[in-house]
Parts: sequence; structure tokens; C-alpha cells
Amino acid sequence: MPERRDEILLRSAYIVSTTGDWVFRFALPVLVLHLTGSALLTAFTYALEFVPYVLVGLFSGVIADRVDRRRLMVRCDLCSAVVVGGIALLCLLDRPPVAAVYGAAFALACMRPLYFPAFQGFLMERVPQERRAVMNAWVQGSDSLLNMLGPIAGVSVVAFLGPAAASGVNAVSFILSAVLILPTAAAPVTAATTALRASLRGMAPDLLTGFRLLFSDPVLRSGTVLLTLTNFAVHAIEANLVYVVTDATGQSTVVLGLIVAAQGAGAVAGAAAVPRLIKRFSEGALLSAGMGALAVALLAPAATADVWVLAPAWALAGAATSLIVVGWFTYRQKVIDTEYMGRAVAVNRAISFTAILPAALLGGWLAAAFTPAALFATAGVVQAIAWIATATGQVGRAGREPTPAATGDRVAG
Repeated sequence: MPERRDEILLRSAYIVSTTGDWVFRFALPVLVLHLTGSALLTAFTYALEFVPYVLVGLFSGVIADRVDRRRLMVRCDLCSAVVVGGIALLCLLDRPPVAAVYGAAFALACMRPLYFPAFQGFLMERVPQERRAVMNAWVQGSDSLLNMLGPIAGVSVVAFLGPAAASGVNAVSFILSAVLILPTAAAPVTAATTALRASLRGMAPDLLTGFRLLFSDPVLRSGTVLLTLTNFAVHAIEANLVYVVTDATGQSTVVLGLIVAAQGAGAVAGAAAVPRLIKRFSEGALLSAGMGALAVALLAPAATADVWVLAPAWALAGAATSLIVVGWFTYRQKVIDTEYMGRAVAVNRAISFTAILPAALLGGWLAAAFTPAALFATAGVVQAIAWIATATGQVGRAGREPTPAATGDRVAG
């Protein structure tokens, strides 16, 4: 079947591209550290990954809905390959300008907000509805597995080949991803699609449509707020996990690796279980269970951040995240019409990602000024509030009744 072939090609492209990203995530910081000797400037390279989701991400959804999504993904991959190839050339210079390195890194980071809404919309075009929950679970499981194994691969490639060659490896991965996407079937152009694209006159009205789509559905509206709270709680800890484990509690980097690996293993297990769970329970039930389990996982280390508590807690957090992500994606795909998915995804991510920077800063202050227990307790309480609101509100009831897809007509008023 063409749809199953396209699904396999999309999976392969996703794996190749994401694996290359992990290599690059270590190559660039190594280069910046070598150039500047500054831990702060090195850490800033990670922050660059999230900035475009807020600055560029809102409009990227409009673009993803305007154009052929397959071509957009291919062009993003090829542009990324060119940018990363340029960084590889910069690495060969004795003293490459740091500003040029940051500029190239920011240009590369801008590709992901464009690529992801297009990927989500194209997935809906090429994967039948009955297979979407399985595909969502696979994407989440692959992300989680790569989160567990990616750092090992990234460090190894950078250690043995150096930043220049590692950047070259990532450039090749983007080219291979584009080659895998090219053979997928073009989405059929319907009368509705033609009318939609013909009606798109400016970025602002289209962007407003994305907000209206997201907030016209009560579950999506409430869920976006609750996921922003969850992002705040999780990233307050994740951004400061290295400090908590290696500095504040005096544990080794090996312990840190075990904790990160436990999170990845839990997420893989959760993603593997979701396709079966979603056949028996509604998306709202998965979201409620995931939110509650995540609250427990964040609160438990408030007693002690010892590895024997933190590792199991982080494994539970990984599994809970899989339930939340797959439940959310599956519900959103049911209620947002395919032609509008890019804008809905981009607006959703832009809003929820605004919590990451303040969460990281507040978490660092809590852990340093008080104790790690204060950090975990604060994050756990925030997540507990998100869980209670989910379980008792409309989000917890999501999926119990059929919901019509959101279209332009539904939000025109």
C-alpha cells in the first residue's frame, strides 16, 4: 500500500535526521568552548535551539499550510545540510569568528520550526487515521530512544572525528533525509485545499486563524495552558539536572548518565505501551494519567536526589511524558482539519515553549539559593496543579465523544 510505504519512508527520514542532530548538538558546543573557553557562551548554544520556536515558529505554521509540505521538508533538509556544511568549513579555520558560528547555528535552528509543522501536517495526509496513534507513539518512542542513545553517539563521533567531521556527518544525514522524503506520494490537491491556499492573503490573518483554531476548541485551549505549566515544571529541573547531580549532591557524571538513560528507557516503554492503551482508553484518560504520574516523578526527589530515588523517578517521568505527548497529538489530529494543522502546531509549540527560559532561570536560582529539594518541590507542586486541572476539567474528558474537525468555518466568527 502506498500509505504504508510513505509511513516507512517518513519514519526512516525522521530517524536519520534526528540522529544527525544529536551529533551536531555536541559538535557545536565543543567548538564554542574551544573558541571562547566560556561555559556560559557554550551553554548559550543550547538556548539557541528554542529561541526560533517563539520568534519564527508562529509564522512557520502559516508557511507549512500554504505550500506543499513534502517540498517544504525537503527544502528544509537541504538548507540545513548547506548551513551545517558551512559550519564544518568554519571548524577548519584556526580561529573562526564566534559571531559567524552563532549566526549559522541560529539559521539551522530556524529550520526545525518550519520542518515540524510540515511533518505533522504531512503525516496526517499520508497516514490513515487508524494508524496515526501508532505513528505518534513510534515518533515519541524514537525520540526517547535517541535521547537515551544520542548523547553516547554524539560524544563518540565528536571525540573521534572532531567538530568539523561531525558537522559533515550531520550534513550528510540531512541530505539522506531529503532523499527518503522525495519518493513519498504528493498529497492530493482537493477543492478545499485549493480554496484555502487561494484565500491566504497575508501572514497576520493566517496567524490569527491559527490562534482561533487552537482556542476555539475548549480542550485544545485548556490543554495548551496546562502543557505550558508542564513545560515549566519539567524544564526547571532538566535545565539544572547537571548542577543538581554533579555539584549540589556531589554525584558522578556516570550517575548523571544513568539518570538520563533511565528517563529515555521509561519514555521508550511508555511509547511502546500507548498504542494498546489508546485502544482501551480515551486521549483525555492518557493525558490525566500522564500528568499525575509526572507530578509524582517530580515530587519524589524532593526527599532526596540520590540516584536510587532520582533514576526511578526520571524513568517514571519519561513514561508519563510519552502518555502526555501521544494522547495530545492524537486528539489534536482528530479535531484540527489537515489544511490547518501547520498553524495549530506552530502556535501550540510557540506558546508552550515560552515557559522554558524562565523555568530554567528560576530552577537554577532555587537550586543554588536554597536546596535541590526546593527545586523539586516547586516543580512538583506546579505539575500537581496541572494534573488536578487536567483530571477535573475538559482535557480529562477529551476523546470520550466524537468531535468534529476544526475548519475555517468554525473559527470565522
